[in-house]
Amino acid sequence: MSKFITNQNIEINLDLASLGDRILAFIIDALIIIVCLIAVFILISLVVNEYFTFALSLITIPFFFYSLLFEWFGNGQTPGKRIRNIRVVRSDGTAAGPAQYILRWLLRPIDFGIYGSIAVLSIIVTKNAQRLGDLVAGTLVVNYKNTSTSLEDYTPIVSPELSVEIQFPQVKQLSHGQIELIRKALIHRRDGFDTNAVEQMTEKVKTLLGIETQMPDVKFLYTIIKDYENLS
Repeated sequence: MSKFITNQNIEINLDLASLGDRILAFIIDALIIIVCLIAVFILISLVVNEYFTFALSLITIPFFFYSLLFEWFGNGQTPGKRIRNIRVVRSDGTAAGPAQYILRWLLRPIDFGIYGSIAVLSIIVTKNAQRLGDLVAGTLVVNYKNTSTSLEDYTPIVSPELSVEIQFPQVKQLSHGQIELIRKALIHRRDGFDTNAVEQMTEKVKTLLGIETQMPDVKFLYTIIKDYENLS
């Protein structure tokens, strides 16, 4: 488990993926690609008589974008990563975006040159186990297990309601940016990355707004968001 300080001065703990898990995920993805390519080759050889080479090249092009497409649309996970319970995230633990996935993908030829030795060496020597693509994109590969224990944890965004009782009117002092930080803390908990972020955020909000309450941390933060949404 490694500690990180976000730009908002919140300490989070992220469990970095081991080199073994990353290698196994890569092997699983490589096997999937090989099996699919063999199936495509057989199918084309049976169906297409003319322009075989052209047809084969055209159909196999998407496999070059395998990791990029799966990470982009799979929330940072290829099938291999999903099987090994690891995931690509930003360095602050939040979900990576298209720009990060593209940068990681563009660096793959360098990272996996010389039988992947460059990527392996970079993961070993860097503090946060990052290959070159991670260093450039500002991403990490972390162990990911959904450890949420209640339905509440799956809904970090609260919709405003027409008639509700406002429990903490002090939320009017908060800005939209501060509310977004609260949402991020709840997302960290929901995604199983860190519970300390919620505890620290709760203390910061209570201190800032002068609130004293014995309400559980998660419920308190959800209430803060709900009150803010209904007062804004």
